[in-house]
Amino acid sequence: MTGLVQSSTAVTVASIGFVNTGLLSLQNALWVVFGSNLGTTMNAWLVAALGFGFRIDAFALPFVGVGATLMLAGRTLRARALGQALAGFGLLFLGIDALKDTFAGFGSAIDFHDFLAPGIAGWLTLVAIGTLMTVLMQASGAVIAIVITAAQGGLISVEAACAIVIGTNIGTTSTAILTAIGATSSARRLAAAHVIFNLVTGAVALAILPLLIGLLDLLRNWLETPATPAVMVAMFHTVFNLLGVLLMVPLATPMLKVLSGRFRSREEALAHPRHLDDNSLAIPDLALHALRMELGRTQGFATTALDASARRPQDEATIERETSALETLAPAIADYTRRLSGASLPPTLVEALARCLRALQYQENAAAALREARTLGAALGRAESPELASAASAFVEATAALARAADASREDFNTGAVELRLQEAEARYQALKEALLLSGAHARLDIRSMQDWLRLASLQRRAAEQVAKAARMIAVLEGVAPAQAARLDGDHGDAIANHGG
Repeated sequence: MTGLVQSSTAVTVASIGFVNTGLLSLQNALWVVFGSNLGTTMNAWLVAALGFGFRIDAFALPFVGVGATLMLAGRTLRARALGQALAGFGLLFLGIDALKDTFAGFGSAIDFHDFLAPGIAGWLTLVAIGTLMTVLMQASGAVIAIVITAAQGGLISVEAACAIVIGTNIGTTSTAILTAIGATSSARRLAAAHVIFNLVTGAVALAILPLLIGLLDLLRNWLETPATPAVMVAMFHTVFNLLGVLLMVPLATPMLKVLSGRFRSREEALAHPRHLDDNSLAIPDLALHALRMELGRTQGFATTALDASARRPQDEATIERETSALETLAPAIADYTRRLSGASLPPTLVEALARCLRALQYQENAAAALREARTLGAALGRAESPELASAASAFVEATAALARAADASREDFNTGAVELRLQEAEARYQALKEALLLSGAHARLDIRSMQDWLRLASLQRRAAEQVAKAARMIAVLEGVAPAQAARLDGDHGDAIANHGG
């Protein structure tokens, strides 16, 4: 792909975009990016093979002419695209021809090494030059073409050209970094992997640069290729990037594991367990405390989503974020509870675990209802009738008050306030339901709209009830309410085994 588009940057940016939209997994995109670095070496070979030894303009100018004609006169999109590609290649090689003529004779006039510090400092300077040129030009292929023509013209040595080539690879990461700004966590991880790949490859290649050049000389003799600086630099560029890909074969999986814990989005951070520690499983009371803490978090997700659903218009982004976090975290809580239940536990602890799972189930039920209410509410918009608008406003205000009362993180959290707010929300729901039915009966609201409004109110009522039930269970677990405040149903003995998570 990179060989065809002649731009590893374009392939990398496209890969980040695909990961950003979920079209490509991070693991697959990683190897696409690694392959793009290898594919970009075709540009160096084109410069080395076609840029020297014969007149470039003999075929470059016809390419430009034919390509421009197709771009202007082509009847189909494919023909115009082909013309653009031909003209682009022609202009590329005309540029190489200009570079070759410019650098010809410079080798005898300028000693480039006079400007470099001796030893490793000189090599690092060359790498920095290659990096800076690529960042400024945003085209590693163009920089490599300049480097090859400079080496062929005797302006710089092959070793210096190879060091600059290392810098061009590092410089290409700037585009990936810029593209990843504001992107998803996976896209930022891919950009970070691209940076790590080029830095590791560059560091290894620079450390063994004399050895690599010696091996390339042996390889050139074995392949009987011309001993021109252009060919040597092109060979180095290929071997250098191939070395990087081979280095990543054992390193890619560990690198992905490390990166998976970095660049967490707010949603991922929310959905990641904060209190569930495997070491706590050995001490059941400590593990139960961790479960209570985690259930307090999921209760916060549920109440925040309920409050967002009570706004007009609904805060769809908040509903999506909070319900997604709850639904992602719920299986981890359920699994932790099951693992704890496998030990020999006293009856009081078994009952507490059943309450944990029951509270979690109520929260998941609320999340499911709020998701459906979000979709339906977005389609309905606002109530047009003043009577309906007033009844709906009173209901959602009561629902929002319940959401605040049911938040287990509040210092004044208690079941009495939750019950009071639930009763008020139920009364407001019944008033809204009656207003909707009357509007339908008097033809002030068509039957389909009436049914949709009833469904929306019913979903929000169910979410409020489920949040209140979860609050009762958590209150008992926290010791702020007696066990009678949240009695388990008769099947509580099987609650752990039957929870769907």
